Amino acid sequence: MTDADLPNRPIKTAVRVFELINVVQGVEEATFTNISKEVDMAESTLHDYLTTLVHVGYLSRNDRKYTLSLQFLDHGIAARETFSVYSKSKSTLKNLADESGAAVWLMVEENGKAVYLSQELGEDSIETHERLGKHEYMHCLASGKVLLAFSSDKHVEEVVDQHGLPEKTSESITTMEELRAELSVIREQGYAVNHNEAAKGTSAVAAPIIIDESVVGAVAISAPVTRVDNESFRNKLIELVSTGSNEIELKMTYD
Repeated sequence: MTDADLPNRPIKTAVRVFELINVVQGVEEATFTNISKEVDMAESTLHDYLTTLVHVGYLSRNDRKYTLSLQFLDHGIAARETFSVYSKSKSTLKNLADESGAAVWLMVEENGKAVYLSQELGEDSIETHERLGKHEYMHCLASGKVLLAFSSDKHVEEVVDQHGLPEKTSESITTMEELRAELSVIREQGYAVNHNEAAKGTSAVAAPIIIDESVVGAVAISAPVTRVDNESFRNKLIELVSTGSNEIELKMTYD
């Protein structure tokens, strides 16, 4: 969020509540002691906040540890259903996973970041840093770069102003000049590739889902770099994501 997006009179209590929720999610062991190290708050006040969040059902407390409650899962599922591209893509993602043997993702943009909205796993897929609901910097993902490439130049600048171009790995894009050059190539070829840019050892290929000249999402297939280095396999993935994105576009337009 930029300063321009801040409300004139932010409600400090609301801000603190969500700061606490993020802390509970982020710390390895969310005990009261560990949480208190992460927030600038008197212990008595922190206790009141945590007790209230447990009472209203958004935190759970077991063995002196706090965890997010499944109430957030309910909200997350409801939020996902607001994206029409989600329901229209289910069968396509499954087919792509079966054909590629890899992990297939539906990605959308929210608040300047790429979000992992839906997933299907092929028989050869492996565990990676990716997970449903995760918000990731766009410049280091094949899907994120596709979402940016088919957006306006102004939007790209706004995203970079808001989030910067942090170096996730030594292969990450870190300058606006590099990003503009990469996005130009992606627009010309119609797909994007990520090679070690978000995490070492992982790669992905992605294509945009465009409705009425607006990009509404992206289809991405991720696999180990060693597999994507193989030209024939990489070309297969490019064909699959391109065909898959076109199929979803047709479903969204005519179904």
